[in-house]
Amino acid sequence: MDLTEFDRLFDKKNYKRHPWEISRKKVLFKLLSASEIKFPIKRIVDIGGGDAYIINEIFKHKLADEYFTIDTAYSPEIIAQLKVNYGENSIHYVQNLTDYFNTFPTKENVLFLCMDVLEHLENEDEILQHLTRKNNYFLFAVPAFQTVFSQHDLLLGHYRRYNLKQLEKLLTKNQFQISDKGYYFSSLLLVRWIESIFNKNKKASIDNWTGTTFKSKLLVVILQLDFAFTRVIQKFGIKIYGLSCYCICKK
Repeated sequence: MDLTEFDRLFDKKNYKRHPWEISRKKVLFKLLSASEIKFPIKRIVDIGGGDAYIINEIFKHKLADEYFTIDTAYSPEIIAQLKVNYGENSIHYVQNLTDYFNTFPTKENVLFLCMDVLEHLENEDEILQHLTRKNNYFLFAVPAFQTVFSQHDLLLGHYRRYNLKQLEKLLTKNQFQISDKGYYFSSLLLVRWIESIFNKNKKASIDNWTGTTFKSKLLVVILQLDFAFTRVIQKFGIKIYGLSCYCICKK
């Protein structure tokens, strides 16, 4: 999760969700629909769930029988506010992976989502060492390319950015079997590169989007076209870099 996500929990009425978040959600659904995973699956667990936007969107689409979101920031006060914001439903809010595995064991297949989380950890093993059980599925996504690391990353609490080879190496070292991989949001990579040079003190984040509704919808459309184009090109073996990279895996 990004540290700024919790700034908006208590101001839902006036909050505008960033088009990047909406677009990332759409990318997630497209990646899952194209994967080998059969839905509905028994359980989906969103690691680093932040303000629980993703898991609540997944809940609406009925992709699983059980839903969990895990974040170290989930205090009783935060959980209570999340339930106010999204309504009472069957989503479980858990503070850490140890509590999750101890309290909610299962032998059924589980899909773990770990999107934009590993970069927040000084050592990725804090999460990866827990994900050892066989016959589970995993989707990892991280921000790409250390060359565009900037004040924006520091604002969000990032230790690093990755390229796809680095992400693959990290996952294969931990016995994950990668079935799909790639980059997305290619159009944003150039924008971020320019910002990293000329706008080193950027304060904008996903929690303070002030764009109009029209601008938000336009950016979402552009990013979805960007993703669709990248997927088509990749099918022909042509690699196009993007601001984020992902791996879908199994153990």
